[in-house]
Amino acid sequence: MQVPATVSGNASDDIKQFLVDPLLSFNTLIEGKYRTTFADGVVNRITIDEASLSQQGHSHSKEARVICSIRVAEDMIDGAGILHGGCSALLVDLCSTLAMAALQMYITGKPVVTVSQAMNVVFHAPADLGEDLRIINTSVTTGKRVVSAKTEIWSVTHRRILVSGVHVKMTPTRKPRAIVASKL
Repeated sequence: MQVPATVSGNASDDIKQFLVDPLLSFNTLIEGKYRTTFADGVVNRITIDEASLSQQGHSHSKEARVICSIRVAEDMIDGAGILHGGCSALLVDLCSTLAMAALQMYITGKPVVTVSQAMNVVFHAPADLGEDLRIINTSVTTGKRVVSAKTEIWSVTHRRILVSGVHVKMTPTRKPRAIVASKL
């Protein structure tokens, strides 16, 4: 398991600990047991490289930036041998959520349970098996009920953008059946 000391950036150790621990950030606690998420093999290989927080200009709005990385493996490709579009969407979903959670933790001291409301994904170029990916996630807005982030997935191997996306999440109107204990 990755340790917070391996994550660069100015985010607190508590935020970094939350981000690097897949049990906290990606899995759910159901009936006292952690359950893995969809595509847990991919999820467990995501590495957090940076977690930074900043204040933006005259508006005094806060921003979180979380940079992740992963290598394209067999369980991520389609029949043509390239990164599957569904896997790209999964990476946008999960990694953008980390930027939103980091900002929520920075502002409120704890992550907030959210569910996806909308996600727009644009595919720019393919990624082959074995390519190293850099996933740059930046919070865009955070409000009382709605948060959003933008994501760019880059090929480190070919130095080109592969996928971009915008993800909007909201707090559910009722508590979901399964909630991570640390998110309460």
